[in-house]
Amino acid sequence: MDCTSFCIIQYNNMSIEPKDSKKDQSFDQIATEVRELAPHIHPPCPNPAPLGLYAFGLTTALLQVKHTNLGGDSPDDDKGTENLVWGYAIFFGGLLQIIAGIVEIRRNNIFGFTAFSTYGGFWLSLATAHIIVNDEEVLFNSMAVQAMLVLMGIFTFVMWICTLVMNVTISILFFLLATTFFLLAGGVNNESVDTAAGWIGMATAATAYWLASIELINDIIGKGHEVIPLGRFKLNNNGGGTHVAGRIQSEGHRQALKDTKMGYLRRASINQLSPALTTGSDYPKEDERLQLDLEDIESGTRSQ
Repeated sequence: MDCTSFCIIQYNNMSIEPKDSKKDQSFDQIATEVRELAPHIHPPCPNPAPLGLYAFGLTTALLQVKHTNLGGDSPDDDKGTENLVWGYAIFFGGLLQIIAGIVEIRRNNIFGFTAFSTYGGFWLSLATAHIIVNDEEVLFNSMAVQAMLVLMGIFTFVMWICTLVMNVTISILFFLLATTFFLLAGGVNNESVDTAAGWIGMATAATAYWLASIELINDIIGKGHEVIPLGRFKLNNNGGGTHVAGRIQSEGHRQALKDTKMGYLRRASINQLSPALTTGSDYPKEDERLQLDLEDIESGTRSQ
């Protein structure tokens, strides 16, 4: 059960006879605001993270078959692997991640939007370049390829920094991915480094699959709660950073809610109740749970 539903049920089921009519009005005001807030913190779209992560993980793993020589080390083996990879890179690794990024726009999740859109565009661009230049006599400039991989590594490193306030699993994913990009850049002219990059890339793909599976299980079986924990950092104030229905996804989402006619769940409403809720003189202890859940909604988190 999400925070909004819990608050409404708790409010409707409480048999409270407040001594002060102002306090009664405050409860009515909070209940009304929570009901009006529900459509805003429950965007009518699914969690796109599993789709994007599976798409990314599968395509990444396929490409690493070439770099690790798992499919063979002859030129024909490499060519056969690439032919399969570029087809998947266009539709599975590219298009599906772009779709996931577009859905993240509706969820006001700037991190998911930036990540899925960028890596989806990366796969589409890489596949298109290899398909267009399908001639053994025409090669890519090695310095340009290295520059591209280093730039993608820098971008991924910045994204990794952002994951330090999310969860351990996604942080590991982006750390491995950044390492893969930098090693691939070094492996352009060094076969041993390229092979090492391939194995790190395999670990990256496995982590993406693991994270996608956790997101799917937590959303469907756990109904938004962490059935399988993702791990948390001390820096994390967002309850593990999982993308679940009912949780405000980002600062952009908070700002969007503040700009609505109803506004955000106003601090004033909770402040009016604070004396009674903290002293416990006029209301039962159950009301403290109501206050905590309301504060969770305001801060964009959920008690788990």
